[in-house]
Amino acid sequence: MSLRWKSALSLTLLFILILVVMLVGSGLVLDRIRDHDAAEFVRTHSLLQKQKLVTLLTRELAISQRMANLGVTYDWLKDENNPAKRQAFFREAEGFRSSMSDHVYFIVVDRSHHYYFSDGKNSSTTISIPRYTLSPAIPKDGWYFATRKAGQDYALDVNVDDKLKVTKVWFNVMIREGSQILGLAGAAIDLSRFLTDFIHSADAGITNIIINGDGVIQAHPDTRLIEYAAVAKAGSTKTLYRLLTAQDSKALMAAMSALKHAPEEGRQLEVSLQGKPRQLGVSYIPELNWYVISAIDPNAVSVLDQHLIATMLTVGLAFLAILGLVVTVGIDRLILTPLSRLHRSVAQISSGDYRIQLSSGRNDELGDLTRAFSHMAGEIHSHTEQLEQRIEERTHELASAHQQLVAAHRAIQDSIRYASLIQGSILPHEQLTNELGDDHFLLWKPRDVVGGDFYVFRASEGTCLLGVVDCAGHGVPGAFMTMIAQTAFNVAVSELGPSDPASLLERMDKLVRAMLHQDTSTKHIATSMDAGLCAIDFVSGKLTFAGSRLSLYWSDGQQCEELAGERCGIADRKPGKFRNQSLTLDPAATYYLTTDGFLDQAGGEKGFGFGRQRFTELLNNHARLPMQEQREAFLQRLADYQGTRAQRDDITVLSFRFGSRRSANAFKHAVESTS
Repeated sequence: MSLRWKSALSLTLLFILILVVMLVGSGLVLDRIRDHDAAEFVRTHSLLQKQKLVTLLTRELAISQRMANLGVTYDWLKDENNPAKRQAFFREAEGFRSSMSDHVYFIVVDRSHHYYFSDGKNSSTTISIPRYTLSPAIPKDGWYFATRKAGQDYALDVNVDDKLKVTKVWFNVMIREGSQILGLAGAAIDLSRFLTDFIHSADAGITNIIINGDGVIQAHPDTRLIEYAAVAKAGSTKTLYRLLTAQDSKALMAAMSALKHAPEEGRQLEVSLQGKPRQLGVSYIPELNWYVISAIDPNAVSVLDQHLIATMLTVGLAFLAILGLVVTVGIDRLILTPLSRLHRSVAQISSGDYRIQLSSGRNDELGDLTRAFSHMAGEIHSHTEQLEQRIEERTHELASAHQQLVAAHRAIQDSIRYASLIQGSILPHEQLTNELGDDHFLLWKPRDVVGGDFYVFRASEGTCLLGVVDCAGHGVPGAFMTMIAQTAFNVAVSELGPSDPASLLERMDKLVRAMLHQDTSTKHIATSMDAGLCAIDFVSGKLTFAGSRLSLYWSDGQQCEELAGERCGIADRKPGKFRNQSLTLDPAATYYLTTDGFLDQAGGEKGFGFGRQRFTELLNNHARLPMQEQREAFLQRLADYQGTRAQRDDITVLSFRFGSRRSANAFKHAVESTS
């Protein structure tokens, strides 16, 4: 039988699986039914809670209204200080107290703002004594004045009375005679009992909530969410809306608005309450402008016969298990066993063993595939042997080329290291140390083994010349340029002497141009140089500076000054003019010459250059330190700013001062020698 017929048999079994999918669909239908029943349940539950609440509140409110509408009540409120009328009222009121749920009542005289309260614990003589006097200036008394201003015949309020030390649901009934307000009277229900009777539900997954027309929570199982004395708070934040999403809040407002026109009905909503999916049932009590809300968790409330569902699920799982076993055995015998043989052969090939011989007597597609795979394995074995021979030949060739490349690289590195020794030997490090000693420091950090920065020093009777030069490029090209620049400097100093930096720069410019023959062959090569030279005259105490795109900085630790060099460079496209700038040597100052490598070094969070502002701050912070300490501070500050970024350019900083005892002796020796 061909694989096509075998596939047809497998599809027949798959059709049975489709039936199982239909059963799953039936489960989805059951879920829809459960959701519908849950929605109807929550709507009915809210109406039932509304009716229970209306029954209790209506009874308590009716008793409060009857007490407030007594004739003795009106008589006494209009003449509070009349003992006979006072006694008549409280005698009648005590009779009503026994009919009230909590056996508690209160009355407020509007004219005096006196507050009277009776809970059966006070004597007949103290009942008629005011507990306290209300004041508009006291926020806790705002409930009375807010109720009076609202002008309603009655209102309910959840309030904590700090003076009476009680927390209750108060029934406030306004007492009027015509348009004149005489006072306010009513009863109260203990909040904990109220929450137990009407808010806390014995059924799991059900939460009962009461809100007013503004959405302010009047009752909730979590007492932290209740807004006490809500009548006195116009902008309360303890609303049900803040527990819902913005979209769910709009839906709740729409349902509340609809219930005002049809208070006998209920509404049902699916919302996210405090981040959890809930179904809300909403009903309306128009007499109080309250909304009773029942929130249920669909997963916790059982609205379907769980035993029936469990039985159906068990049967379905048993059926699926049997069906799965049948399908597994069939597929294993028809498909998986032959494929397993092919899989083992593939694993054998992947391990490098191509000597595979497979045979199959089947006349279907799997038989053809087995024979074709066996032939392919033989072809791969033949091609692999040829490929391994070619790889061995190429590997030998690559190894030989690699050895030649390593030898060439080693020779280049040896040449560069030797060039570094040559470059270091021509730098005047020893002369600087002998002449200036501890009155100078030097940072010379080529980006590569060799670089395009170098420094110069010449000393003669009564004078000395210091400077730094930054040639175009770095590495080997930069090092070659330093040879040219060093030669030009030596020739210029031998011809002109060390006292005129500007003339030295102009002479160097001419010499470099002559050595480079600036013709078409060097037109596109960067040959320019930056330089800064300082001539020190110990006799006159003057420092003369000339710069080619480099500046001289000096600082006394309090302020930093800069003598900027000219904008033209040495061997630039056009010959430049350089000028000398002089200043009097300050024994308290330290002087600095730097190439642009330090200022341009990238670092920090955004990879910006170090810059002149950070450089001048660095000078001010360290100018008074000993020179070697300054050098370490410069290196550390540069390393901290640079972080993990690569060095961008060659770095050279030459710093010196003439304020130490050694320098003072140099001044003295210079003066004596000239006299």
